[in-house]
Amino acid sequence: MGCFYVEMDYMKWAVTVIGLLPPLLIILYKLWLGRRISNRANNVDNASRTLDSIASASGSADSDTLLPLPFGEYEVFLNFRGPDTRYQITDILFRFLVNLKIRTFKDDDELRKGEGIWPNLVEAIEQSKIYVTIFSENYAYSKWCLKELAVIVERQERNQGCIILPIFYMVDPRDVRHQSGPYLRAFRQHENFFDEETIRIWKAALNKVGALKGWHVKSNDEQGAIADLVTGLVWSHLSKNNVLETDKLIGMDDHIEVVKERLALDSSCMTIVGIHGIGGIGKTTIAKAVYNKVSPQFDRCSFVEDVREMLQQRDGIIILQKHIISDILRVKNFAESIANNSAGIRIIKDRVSRFKFLIVLDDVDEKFRFDKILGNIKNFVSGSRFIITSRNVKVLSTLTDDCKLYKVLEMNHSHALQLFCNHSFKQDSPPSSYETLSNDIVSVAAGLPLTLKVVGSLLFQEEKVIWEDKLRQLKEIPEEEVVERLKISYDTLNEEAKQIFLDIACFFIGEDKDLPSYMWSDCDFFPISNINILRQRSMIEIASHDSHKPQLLRMHDQLRDMGREIVRQESIRHPWQRSRIWSKKTTLDMLRNKKETNRVEGIRTSYEGDGEGLEKECFMNLSELRYFDIIATVLSVDFSSYLLNLRWLRLKIGYGGFMPKFCVENLGILELLSPVKDFYVFVKMASKLKVLKLSGEFLIEYPQFPHSRSLEVLYLENFGPQSSHEDLDIGNLLNLKVLLLRYCEVRSITGGTIGMMKGLRELNITDLRFQKNLREALADIGELQFLEILIVELRNENLMLDTKLPPSLKVLVTPFPIANLPELLELEKLTVNECELKIPLADSSNMWWKISKLKHLKLYRTKITIPINTSLPLLPSSLTTLHIDSCSELELPSMGSLSKLLNLYISNCHGLTEIQDLGGLESLQMLDIHDAKSLSGLFGFETLLSLNKLEILKIGGCPRLTSLLFHDLDDGCQSQAAELDIRGTVLMLQIFCRMIKLLMFPSLTQLTLTGMEIGNADRELSLDGLESMEELVELHLGDLTTLRSLPSLSKLGKLKRITIDNAPKLRKIEGVTGLKYLEELDLTGCTSLERWPVDELSCLEKLKILYIAPGTSLIDRSALRRKLLKVSIRSRF
Repeated sequence: MGCFYVEMDYMKWAVTVIGLLPPLLIILYKLWLGRRISNRANNVDNASRTLDSIASASGSADSDTLLPLPFGEYEVFLNFRGPDTRYQITDILFRFLVNLKIRTFKDDDELRKGEGIWPNLVEAIEQSKIYVTIFSENYAYSKWCLKELAVIVERQERNQGCIILPIFYMVDPRDVRHQSGPYLRAFRQHENFFDEETIRIWKAALNKVGALKGWHVKSNDEQGAIADLVTGLVWSHLSKNNVLETDKLIGMDDHIEVVKERLALDSSCMTIVGIHGIGGIGKTTIAKAVYNKVSPQFDRCSFVEDVREMLQQRDGIIILQKHIISDILRVKNFAESIANNSAGIRIIKDRVSRFKFLIVLDDVDEKFRFDKILGNIKNFVSGSRFIITSRNVKVLSTLTDDCKLYKVLEMNHSHALQLFCNHSFKQDSPPSSYETLSNDIVSVAAGLPLTLKVVGSLLFQEEKVIWEDKLRQLKEIPEEEVVERLKISYDTLNEEAKQIFLDIACFFIGEDKDLPSYMWSDCDFFPISNINILRQRSMIEIASHDSHKPQLLRMHDQLRDMGREIVRQESIRHPWQRSRIWSKKTTLDMLRNKKETNRVEGIRTSYEGDGEGLEKECFMNLSELRYFDIIATVLSVDFSSYLLNLRWLRLKIGYGGFMPKFCVENLGILELLSPVKDFYVFVKMASKLKVLKLSGEFLIEYPQFPHSRSLEVLYLENFGPQSSHEDLDIGNLLNLKVLLLRYCEVRSITGGTIGMMKGLRELNITDLRFQKNLREALADIGELQFLEILIVELRNENLMLDTKLPPSLKVLVTPFPIANLPELLELEKLTVNECELKIPLADSSNMWWKISKLKHLKLYRTKITIPINTSLPLLPSSLTTLHIDSCSELELPSMGSLSKLLNLYISNCHGLTEIQDLGGLESLQMLDIHDAKSLSGLFGFETLLSLNKLEILKIGGCPRLTSLLFHDLDDGCQSQAAELDIRGTVLMLQIFCRMIKLLMFPSLTQLTLTGMEIGNADRELSLDGLESMEELVELHLGDLTTLRSLPSLSKLGKLKRITIDNAPKLRKIEGVTGLKYLEELDLTGCTSLERWPVDELSCLEKLKILYIAPGTSLIDRSALRRKLLKVSIRSRF
C-alpha cells in the first residue's frame, strides 16, 4: 500500500512538471528569439531601431504600450495569423510602428472568440488607412484572416486612398495568388463549411492582394530589416496625409511659392531659408504651409514650434536636440541620455545627418546658435533643407553666408478683408450692411493677419453697435492679445533701444532718421547700433523712395499702436504722468492746470489761442523734457529758466511773431518752420547746436553764424526776394556735413568757398538764384573727399561749371557737363538735366561705362555725343533703371548688355526711331514708352515677353510703331505682366489678324487700351482673349471707334472698375451680372448701347457709381435706384 502511495505521489509530481514545461519553454523561446531578433535588427538602421525598439520584443516594453487603443482610432491594421508569426515579423513590425506613435491595431486568432467581436473588427478596418497583410503558410486555414482580408479589399475598392501592403512570410506569393500548395489544402477544408459565394470572395481577395508588390521573407532574411522597410513606407504614406494644421490659407500662395523657389528643391545642395517679419505677420503659417507641400519629398521631417520658448527652459538646447533626433530617427521619445549639447551634436552628426531631411525651426531668437545646437552645417547630406523663422533678421543672416532670406510683408487690402470676413462672418466677403465697417476695421489692422483673426473672431455674430464701438476702440487702443504677441520683441530690447522705439512710435514715423539720431546720441541712446537692432527685429524700417532722399523711419501701424499703448499703460488715469504726450487736449490740460509732469520727455502739440492762461510756471515741472514740437499762433512765454534738458525744438508760430526765449544750454536741434523775429540772436547762443533748419516763405535775412565747431547740418529754405540783397557768410561753417539751400535768393556767398568744408557729405543747391560768384564758390568742390551727394538744379541758365567732381560721389544731379565722368567709379545714381553729355572715346580702361556701380541713369533734355564706330558697350551693364525724357536727338545704342535692367522709361524722344535688342533685357519688369513720334520698331519685343518677367507694359503716342507682332509669339508663351497700357498707338491691320493676343497676358490685373486704330476702318476691332483674364481688377477702354462687341465678362469675377469711353459702335456688353465686386461702371461715350434691363444690374450689390452718356435711355434710372439704393448715377459732359 505504501508503494502505491509513493507511486501516486510520483505521478502527481510528473504531471505537475509536465504541465509547467510548456510555459517554461515559451519563456525560454521568447528570450532566445528576442536576442536573435535584436541581433538581426541592430544590423539594419541604428537610427530607426535604437531598441528602445527591439529589446522590447522580449517583453521590456511598457505594458500600457501594448494595450489596444479604442476602436476607431487606428491608422494601420495588421492582418495576420497569430501562431505562424506572433513572435516573428508581426511583433517586430508592431513595435516599430508603435514606437513611431503610429496607431496600430493588432489582434490574435485565438482572441477572436465568438461573432460578437466581428463588428468591432470591421469598424477598425473602416477607420484604418493602411493595411499590412502578413501571409504565412497556414494563413488560409483561418476564417478570421480571410474574412478580414475580404473586408480590407472591399474597403480599398471603395476608397482608393487606402493602401494594402502584403508581406509573404515563408510562403510563395504564387501560392497566395493562385491558391495552390497549402492554400489549396486550406480551401478544400473550407468548401465543407462555407458556401460558394463566400469561397469566391475569399479567393478573389487573395488573388488581388497576392498580385500586389510586397516583401517575400525567407528563412535566412533579416526580419528586422524588412520590418523597418515596411515601417518606413507606412510612415511615408501617412506623412502625406499627416499635414500640420493651418488656418485657411488666404493670400499665402505668393509667399509659399517664393519660399519654395528659395528652397531650390531640384538642387542637391544643402539649403537654409530664413523667413522673417514682425510678430503676427504670418511666418508660422507660411512655414507650415510650405512644410505640408514639400515634406513628402524628404526621407525624414521635423517641425519644431516655439523654439524661442523651448530654449528658455532649463537644458533647452538638449530638449531641442532630443526633439529633432526623435522626429528624424522616428522614435517616440529619444531615451538615450545626452549629457550636454556637444553630445547631442555628436548624435546628430552620426545618426541624423545621414538622412535627406526637412527641418523647420519656428520662432528662433538671439539664443539660437546653429553650430551650438546642430553642429557644423557641412555635416549634413546634400539635399537636406532647413526653414527657420524669426522676428530678427540678424539671427538668420548670421547662420551661413548662403542663407536665403525672405521678408513677409503685410497683406494687401483685398486679402486682408477676405481673412477678416472668414473669422467675422465665416464667408469671404461682408454683407452689404457691414461693408463699410468691415473695410474700416481692416484698414486699422493694416494688413496684420493676427489682428484680423483676433478682431474678426471677437466680432462674430455681434450686433452692429458692438462693431462700431470696437472700431472706435481699435483706433485708440489696440487689441490686448495682439499687443502681447507684438510686445515679445519689445521685451527683449535693451533700455536704450526701447526709448528709441517709443520715440519713433509716438513722434518720428516718417522722419529722416539722421535728425532724431542727434538727440539720441546726446542722450546716450547709441542710435547707430540700436536702430540696427530694431531693423533686425522688423520693428522699424528705413525707407527711401530715392537714393538721394532722406532715409525715413517707418513702422507698421500695429507696432506703432503697440508702442503708444505701452506709453498709455505708464499711467492710464493720469496722462500727464506719461513719458510722451502727443494729444493736444492732454497737453493743454497739463499746462493750464500745472499738473505734476516731471516724467514727460516729449511733447507734440498745437495751440491756436493767444497764449492766455499759459504762464512760464506752467512749464516749471517739465524738467525731463528733451523734445518739444509746438505750433502756436503766439507764444510769448519766457522759457529761459525752464526746459533745461531740451535737446530738440521744432517751432512754428504766427507770421511776424517774436522768437520766445528758451534755455539753449543743451539744445542740439532747432527747426524754425515759420518766419520769426530775432531768431539769429537765439542761434548765436546755442553753442551745442548741431542741426539748424530755417524755413518760411517770408524769411528775409540770413543768420550770422558764430564761430562754432558743433553745427553739422544746415537747411535754408524759402528765403524770399527781399533776401536777394543779402550775402550768405559761410566762413564759420567749416564743420558742416550737410548743406541744403533750396528756393532761396542770395546776392553772393562770402567768407570762403564750399571747398573749405572738408567734411561735407551732401550738398544740395536747388532753385537757387545767385546774383554773382556761384561759379567761384563751387570751383574747388573737387577737393571734397567725403562728398557723396551733389544735387545742383539752378535757375541761371547762363551759368557753366567745368570743374572736376570728387570721385567719392554716389549721387549726382547736375545741369553741367561732367569733366571727369569716367573717374566717378562710386557713382550709383546719375541725373543729367538740360546739357550735353559727352561720352569720351578712349581706351577701355577709361570708358565711362566702366562705372560698374551705376544703377539709375536719368537724362532730361540732354544731348548725348557718342563716339562713332566704337564696338565697346555704351551703357553700364549695372543699370537697373534707365529714364530718358525729352532727348530729341537720341539714338539709343544696343540694349543687349543691360541684363539687370528692371525699369525702362522713354518719353518725348521724337527723334528715336527704334530700340534694339529688347530680348536681352532678361530682368525687365516695366517698359514705359510714350510720345516717341518717330519710333517704328521694338526689336526683340517678342523675346522680351517670352521671358515672363515683364509686369507693366505701357505704350502710347507712338503713331509709327508697327512692330508689336503679338501673333509671332509661340502659342504656349504666356507673359506674366500684371498691367497692360496701350494708348494712342496705331497698329497695322496684320497685327489684328489674331487680335491683340490678350491670351498672352493671363495674369493682368489692369488693362488699358485707348486710342487704338487699325489700317482698315471697315475692319471690326476684336478683343478676343479678354474673357479669360480672370485676374483683371481694372479695365479701361477708350477711343476704340471700330469696337462693336466685347467678349463675355462673366468670368472676370475680380473686376472692380470698368471704363469704356468713346466706343460709339459698341452695342452690347455681356456677362456684367457675374461681376459681384464691381464698384464703378463708366459707359461715357457708348452712345449705341442697347437698353439695359434693370434686373441685370440689380445684382451688382457693390456698385457705387454708374456713369452713362448724357441724353441716352440706357437704363431706367428710377427703377435702378429702387433696386440699388447706394448707387450714384451720373453723366459726364
